[in-house]
Amino acid sequence: MRFRFPALRRFVKDERALAALEFALIAPMMLFLLFGAVELTNGLETAKRVENVSASLSDVISRDNEVSDEDLEDLWAAIDPLMWPEPSAGLRARVTSITIEDSDTATVVWSEAHNGMTARTQGAEIELPDAMMIAGTSVVLAEVEYPYAPVLDFVFGPNGLNHMLNPSAQTHGAFTITKETIRRSRLVDPIPRA
Repeated sequence: MRFRFPALRRFVKDERALAALEFALIAPMMLFLLFGAVELTNGLETAKRVENVSASLSDVISRDNEVSDEDLEDLWAAIDPLMWPEPSAGLRARVTSITIEDSDTATVVWSEAHNGMTARTQGAEIELPDAMMIAGTSVVLAEVEYPYAPVLDFVFGPNGLNHMLNPSAQTHGAFTITKETIRRSRLVDPIPRA
């Protein structure tokens, strides 16, 4: 290519700032990938903790002969160490003992809730997976809800930097992680409430 303007020819041949230009083009993408990896990792770890709480609640109750108020208080207290280092203040939980009368009917024997979640109504029918519907048995259902706010919510959340710069921007903010675990009663069918 032949240039008529000497300044333009020098500009095209100059490679001194090429590394800075490449860095300026790639740095935003690398930061985006870094923050995305942090968010993904933290979200998956939190979801795993919520699943662990649900599994622990159902497993402990399924091993009991009966469930007392003290047993439930101990279970609710165990949520804090299971969720650590995430705060457990917003976590809501419910445990339900269910009896399976036949292959089509499962009813609530008793239900207890924690931190504002509503207990199920005694005697109400409930849907379970087909694999759990064995007549004459009982199961324990543990349900857990946890409001998760992303680590970078201060940037992209409803009151974050993105909203300050562009008030009409759509924000995503917190969402709820929900897990449920079903375990068969191991010692008695159904587990009575003391």
